Amino acid sequence: MQYKESQKFNQWWLWLINLVVFAGVSVAGWSSWSNGGGIVEALIGPGVMALVMILLATLELRTVITEDGIEVKFWPFGRQRIFKSEIKRAEVRKYMPIREFGGWGYRIGPGGKAYNMQGNHGLQLEFMDGERLMIGTQRPEELETFIKGYLENNEALDDEMVSLKLKELRENKLER
Repeated sequence: MQYKESQKFNQWWLWLINLVVFAGVSVAGWSSWSNGGGIVEALIGPGVMALVMILLATLELRTVITEDGIEVKFWPFGRQRIFKSEIKRAEVRKYMPIREFGGWGYRIGPGGKAYNMQGNHGLQLEFMDGERLMIGTQRPEELETFIKGYLENNEALDDEMVSLKLKELRENKLER
């Protein structure tokens, strides 16, 4: 039993805005250089925009849910591993990214933390300590079906099982 989802920033309007800004700063840089400006000053704007576009192209949100727990990777900003025993409640719901979290990406807002790339559906987790995490999804129906079955099979882990699982994770990390 496993669920996997990978998301990227692929909104056409976002790329259109980036291309327009890139073209604008490139023209401004060319104009500056043609009028006697330095080459470095002419290349700063287009260089920065090129880096922004490369970053947006490589950003990826990966969600993997297994019998052990949930792993969320938001490359290049890090990852979070959540054991099933840490989850108090989980539900797939519609939300308002701008109002609840201030937009898309890795966000911290009044509703807790969020990892989201686009859209307005996500997996809302509430932890035993009261913290909340929203993980965006582009497949809400599939995730909702999976989560219902996942939570029904919620066996509590004792301390020994948690220790063994942590040892296994450390060993796997060392092998990579």
